[in-house]
Amino acid sequence: MESILQIFTIFTPKQLRYCGFIVFTMIIGAILEAVGIGAILPLISVMGQPDFLQRHGEIANITSEIGIVDHKGFIVFCACGLILWYLLKNMYIAWQTKLQIDFSMHNQLKFSKDLMENYLTKPYVFHLNHNSATLLRNVTNVGLVIFAGMLVQTFTLVTEMITVIIIWLMLVIVDAFTAIVVAGVMGAMMYGIIKSFRKRISKQGQVQNQYSSQYIKCVKQSLGAIKETKVLCKEASFLSEFDRTYTQYGEANRKFMFLNQVPRMMIETLVVSGLLVLIVVKLLMGNSPMDIVPLLGVLALAAFRLMPSANRIVNLYNSIKFQQPFFYELYPELMDIKERAIKKQDSYYLSEQPKLEFSNCIQIDNLHFSYPESKDEVLHGVSFEIRKGDFVGIVGASGAGKTTFVDIMLGLLRPTAGYISVDGKDIFQNIRSWQANLAYVPQSIYLVDGTVKENIALGESLQDIDINRMEKSLKMAELYDFVMDMPDGLDTIVGERGVKLSGGQRQRIGIARALYQQPEVLILDEATSALDTETEKSITDTTLKFKGHITIIAIAHRLSTLAECDYKIDFKDGLANRL
Repeated sequence: MESILQIFTIFTPKQLRYCGFIVFTMIIGAILEAVGIGAILPLISVMGQPDFLQRHGEIANITSEIGIVDHKGFIVFCACGLILWYLLKNMYIAWQTKLQIDFSMHNQLKFSKDLMENYLTKPYVFHLNHNSATLLRNVTNVGLVIFAGMLVQTFTLVTEMITVIIIWLMLVIVDAFTAIVVAGVMGAMMYGIIKSFRKRISKQGQVQNQYSSQYIKCVKQSLGAIKETKVLCKEASFLSEFDRTYTQYGEANRKFMFLNQVPRMMIETLVVSGLLVLIVVKLLMGNSPMDIVPLLGVLALAAFRLMPSANRIVNLYNSIKFQQPFFYELYPELMDIKERAIKKQDSYYLSEQPKLEFSNCIQIDNLHFSYPESKDEVLHGVSFEIRKGDFVGIVGASGAGKTTFVDIMLGLLRPTAGYISVDGKDIFQNIRSWQANLAYVPQSIYLVDGTVKENIALGESLQDIDINRMEKSLKMAELYDFVMDMPDGLDTIVGERGVKLSGGQRQRIGIARALYQQPEVLILDEATSALDTETEKSITDTTLKFKGHITIIAIAHRLSTLAECDYKIDFKDGLANRL
């Protein structure tokens, strides 16, 4: 049971207090359930006593005041009162259920958002070491599995257990011997069922959790590279891999659903058999059939309520155990979210910062870097200076450290030693302030399945887009006439990853996106290497127009691309030399 209740450890004290209030309402609801069942016994008993009002004068005096003077009218009155009780009881249960669902849904939305924020603010190295399919599964499933699934199910499990206990206490009052027998039989039965199925269900939960990310990864890879997939005729290969992983995922769910249904049949058989055996035992103990009819009526009603409860308790327990592997995988991150909520920490990375003043030079001083999983240094002792307005070319063989250096300049990686300063200020003292000066054009431009406007002002809401600045950036990227000649202009849909555009047009949108940010420093990482020579020269000529106005740092393999730069920095074996 401790492992089941572990989900509550991810909540703050304030949230736990609200959980306590919900549990209190569940106890009240269980008492109402038990009273509703217990009230049947007096009604059945009174129905067999035609002289009840004559023998209970105080009750007859009360009922006579509301016009009830005979036995039949009294039975009708009691039955109507019981109907009203059940109506009010179920209205209360509905309200209590809404409390549980509202709390669960609120936290589903909150934790999904917080987990997404957590991933967005993780260091770049984290994303290098984690598959995006797993992160996608985590963000989309954290709400559905942990809150809509586990939390609601845990609340329901606790509700059912409280209801069962209170109904059992009611049975103790009616017939202690029977209540003890019922508790012993049902307790042993449920414990045995849960214990026998627990390991098999947990194993299927682990399999389901493992393959859920693998089949998502397969879908992303095959559809994300659909052009290459079709040209290389690899549809069958990707389909085979999807079939393998999704079959394992589906097989785990199939086994769980079967294992989760078997206990219901076992419980039903045992409870009905137990009720019939109890009748036989009572008769053998000397009780007449008429003597056990009222008790039998209450027991039948209790069984009618307890049997579904027993089924639900076992099913809910199994469902929670099935989903726990995913919960345990995310548990450290959920606890981080809890700690941040307690400390009321805002995300530094998601807040806008004013630009770090850059009026003189960028100083790279004795820069060292090695990746966490490697002991070898990619950079060791890189030092040089970039003056404001310079056009600097970065050259060197593959693996020489060029891209790593640029990633450090972009603030994506933090050096293991040394520093980069702007006008004497270390950029890592406030990396967001430094990044406010930057714009970046990679080799492969990522375009969303939206309009030209949405792609240039990536991440901005439509009402915040500055059309004048956008048109200026399009003109600077020499893309304005092309865009405006299209029927929908800035509202032209580019397709997923820009499939409706040529390679050169995609790169120019990338440049326009960079210029839209009005950067002080423009960093180009092999921005034209995938293009043909003529298109590359055209885009290079466009870039040269910014020379002297924007500080440009460009990585390129073709020296012709950097023919007009002010100077080149040659990276070799983790060192950098000015050419």
